[in-house]
Amino acid sequence: MKKEVSIQLADYPEKLHPFLENSRAYDSSSHSGAQVLYLDQGYYLKIDRKGTLKQEAQRTNWFAKEGLGAPLVQYISTDQDYLLTQAADGLDATHFLQEPEKICQAAAAALRELHQLRPADCPSSPRLASYQKVTQEGYRPPHFTPDAFSMHFGISSQEEACQLIQEKGHLLTENAFIHGDACLPNIILTEDGNFSSFIDVGLAGIADKHIDIFWFLWSLHYNLGSTAYGDIFLDYYGRDQVDQETVRLVAALEALS
Repeated sequence: MKKEVSIQLADYPEKLHPFLENSRAYDSSSHSGAQVLYLDQGYYLKIDRKGTLKQEAQRTNWFAKEGLGAPLVQYISTDQDYLLTQAADGLDATHFLQEPEKICQAAAAALRELHQLRPADCPSSPRLASYQKVTQEGYRPPHFTPDAFSMHFGISSQEEACQLIQEKGHLLTENAFIHGDACLPNIILTEDGNFSSFIDVGLAGIADKHIDIFWFLWSLHYNLGSTAYGDIFLDYYGRDQVDQETVRLVAALEALS
């Protein structure tokens, strides 16, 4: 349950006051480091260091224009960055865990549509840059953090991960527009389980579609405690569109990140 927080209008830019003054605010922050407030008038306000939300604001606006995301209301950069968006219509996919096939079907269709788009003047995804850094710097990260999901791909040691990256690193290409963090909490479904929108699009950009596929499969496993539903997702997405070795490569890169 989100915790209600007290708001002092003087602490926020004046342009935000109309959205704050009659709202109750709840802390909806995650692990990203930014503060996220849910305003019960139907908005989310994200607050982070100055300059850090500019590209996310641009990406948010693009997703909204394509009908794939919640509308951007305001982006303000003063001593900090403030990103105000309308709340998406629906609930995130973790609210539908009793209907995993419905999640897989809706997410597969939405991600496939996203991956086919080619927006002009779009930067590379920050996710791709971080993975490429691992492949270019000699595969010598300070730690190896496998989990049950990476082991599902046969990656149980740093040596195995490094060997896979060395042999298959070239498979990671810029072949799609991706979300960058395609986990269940970032996919909003309508009440009847159809796709509504993507949220939290700060890692979106041109990259390899298998990054999204890996993160969705990982999130399915994390939230459902089973790898069984991954096959259902892949069937809906289209197995002929997925290279399993590239998904394994992303799993190896993530284990070393």
